[in-house]
Amino acid sequence: MVAAGSRSAKDRLRRSADRLGFPRWHRLAQFVTNARHAGARVVIALAVMHTSNLALFLLPLSLLSLAPAQVQIPVNPRATYLRINNDASALPAPAVPISALGVSVGQWVRITTTGGFSQSGSPDTERNLIAVFSSTPTLLANATGQVSRVPNAIVAGPNYVSGNTSSGALSTDIPQDFIVGRTGWSNGALVQVPAGATHVFLSTFRNTSTTSFSGNTDPNNDYFAVFTPVSPATLQGTAEHVELRTAVNGTPSVLPDVKQASPFTTLSVEVAQRSGVSTGEVWLLAANIFPTGSSAPVGPLPGFHMGSGFVIVQVGVNTTAAGQWSFFVPPGNAGTTLVLQGCFLSNAARNGFLQGSDAHRIQLQ
Repeated sequence: MVAAGSRSAKDRLRRSADRLGFPRWHRLAQFVTNARHAGARVVIALAVMHTSNLALFLLPLSLLSLAPAQVQIPVNPRATYLRINNDASALPAPAVPISALGVSVGQWVRITTTGGFSQSGSPDTERNLIAVFSSTPTLLANATGQVSRVPNAIVAGPNYVSGNTSSGALSTDIPQDFIVGRTGWSNGALVQVPAGATHVFLSTFRNTSTTSFSGNTDPNNDYFAVFTPVSPATLQGTAEHVELRTAVNGTPSVLPDVKQASPFTTLSVEVAQRSGVSTGEVWLLAANIFPTGSSAPVGPLPGFHMGSGFVIVQVGVNTTAAGQWSFFVPPGNAGTTLVLQGCFLSNAARNGFLQGSDAHRIQLQ
């Protein structure tokens, strides 16, 4: 910190401000704008000089709520880490260092796509993307009988089962990779960087039961994967295929995940699949209550927030449409919070049988 009464300190701070290029308010604004565009996460003290009296103030850059850094990685739609067969124009996917993405092991990152690509002449709007973390940059050459080309792949994210090769119907699926986005469905996945990960591989896929890459093109070279460090939800689920949406007298939404409900209002809930790969699976809506202001229930599994006294309030089978449930809020429950969590019974779940959405809290008034 700089003592306000110290002339030498003021002079040093003013000279620092001049070197940074903002001796006037408009230059400070330009500096802040540039930092925001760069996604700066540093916390420093800015010297702010008033044009009339040269009064100096300290303004923590952290108070400016700069957006988290985003890193965009170009995706060649012909590049893949999957097994290929008679796919002459397919290319090996490059290994992207985790360090280049501004994230580290244990950190949560939201991966989305921007732009699009074309599959065998389709519109340049496809955005199917999968990914896999690895503890090394090694990608093996395609070889007969070899399904996994990423020998040091690490399990993470919402599981995706890739289709067989278009030629020869050879298996391509590896259990460690995850889906990022799919055309016509959600764009993006929330993933925790797994222990040991040093690199990530990216690959497109087809909205069909088979896999090939030679027919993929990106005429305007606008297809990118976007990596954004984020904080997990307060009641983070298993970050897989199930999404919970809630509303009080309105249209259900993912956020905010804390809502207030007065007596005689209607709580509307939707349990939906994010990527369209869970059709036919059983969905559940679980609920519990706890005193507002106290800690939410924990368990019974990691990523679940139901505790031991929860109830299942609705059950259904996944279709392309969201499962629904509604509740008329009665009076006399002020000070109670209703916690809700959507679940899928799924063999594709990372724990072997159950996926969980982020839990929502409905504070009854």
